[in-house]
Amino acid sequence: MEEVTTYSTDNIIEIIGLKKSFGKNCVLNNFNLNVKQGENVVVIGKSGAGKSVLIKCIVGLMVQDSGSIKVFGDEVSKLSHDDLDVMRAKVGFLFQSNALYDSMTVRENLEFPLRRHWIKSTKENIGDLVMEALTNVGLAETINMKPAELSGGMKKRIALARTLILKPKIILYDEPTSGLDPVTGKEISKLILEVQKKYNAASIIISHDLNCAKITSNKIVILVDGTCYAMGTYQELSASSDKKVNQFFD
Repeated sequence: MEEVTTYSTDNIIEIIGLKKSFGKNCVLNNFNLNVKQGENVVVIGKSGAGKSVLIKCIVGLMVQDSGSIKVFGDEVSKLSHDDLDVMRAKVGFLFQSNALYDSMTVRENLEFPLRRHWIKSTKENIGDLVMEALTNVGLAETINMKPAELSGGMKKRIALARTLILKPKIILYDEPTSGLDPVTGKEISKLILEVQKKYNAASIIISHDLNCAKITSNKIVILVDGTCYAMGTYQELSASSDKKVNQFFD
């Protein structure tokens, strides 16, 4: 495992006064959040509350109307195209749909980000990285299989392996247990914890799955009316008497 990078601040992601609107619909309104290195933060909110918009703003896929987003200490909105690419190479994104290429084998799916990004690897190094990533998710034997041959849980693990192959410092999970049965969902949640321990990555986990939130989170953010309405541990928030908070835990 490579040496962990240290930063001048504990916060690997810093969001202050974030605002993003679409026409008259204000999705994020003075949203504030700090995420420390090695910390898992779960964001919970109703459908359409702005959870996916939040993570798209973090990686510069959307530009905020106002406010500040700093990643690795750099203001995202001020990064050049090339600097954005360098930053994104350090950020892993696990898509809700997995986004595996059906025509490619597992090996080819994992090789794709290595060839696409700026990382320089020999053919032998690429092979080693692919096997390491697959071993980390317990699916080394699937290397020559195609996505159609895999179960839903296996596809999710392969998608996570592809995310990990660049050894990201930040991982953004978009509904990582969506569409999975409870047992498989619990396995994926535990795998997220294993990834946290191995890579010491900062993670934001978008989820409607309270069991996933309970297992994976160091802290939970409740997104209401575009704001970080409440923040705390699962135990703290689940015991809250605030109706806007406890509606998510009933």
